[in-house]
Amino acid sequence: MSKQTTVRMGRKQVLGTVLCGVIALSLFGVAVYLAVSTLGRLGLVGHQVTMRVTDCEASAPATTSRGGGHPDLDCKGFVDPAQASGGGIRRITATGFSSAPVFGAPVEVAKEPWGSWVPVDQGGWNRLGRALSPLIPLAFAGWFAKATVTAYRAWRNSRRLHAGSAA
Repeated sequence: MSKQTTVRMGRKQVLGTVLCGVIALSLFGVAVYLAVSTLGRLGLVGHQVTMRVTDCEASAPATTSRGGGHPDLDCKGFVDPAQASGGGIRRITATGFSSAPVFGAPVEVAKEPWGSWVPVDQGGWNRLGRALSPLIPLAFAGWFAKATVTAYRAWRNSRRLHAGSAA
């Protein structure tokens, strides 16, 4: 009876270790996605242009489950002729505006690595928050990875010690 309980606990420990590893890998993926997205949102990579907004429409519901909230806006507009390739008029759609920009006013937008146009963060606190955002899932991923490695090493070391042998 005691042996069966030990086997079950071993299986549960292996399952927990594998689950912690999967969570760690998922959180590392989220951190990488946020880091790459941050590069676009801060205008550090991609093609950054000035756009003059002509039209905006909501791309998400205007309310949340608590009754408040702000919709994400998709805004269409024209790239300034001086920045347009070939000197012609180029129309683009930028996604992810948190508030409606002033129509006709210049807005800085950048192309994210996967091709969508997004507004460049302007305020200092916005830039700081965006730059630090990948660190939160990275910290949790590190914690889950450490738990996974620690559990694996404990399991590996316990298998090396045979019953009745001196350590």
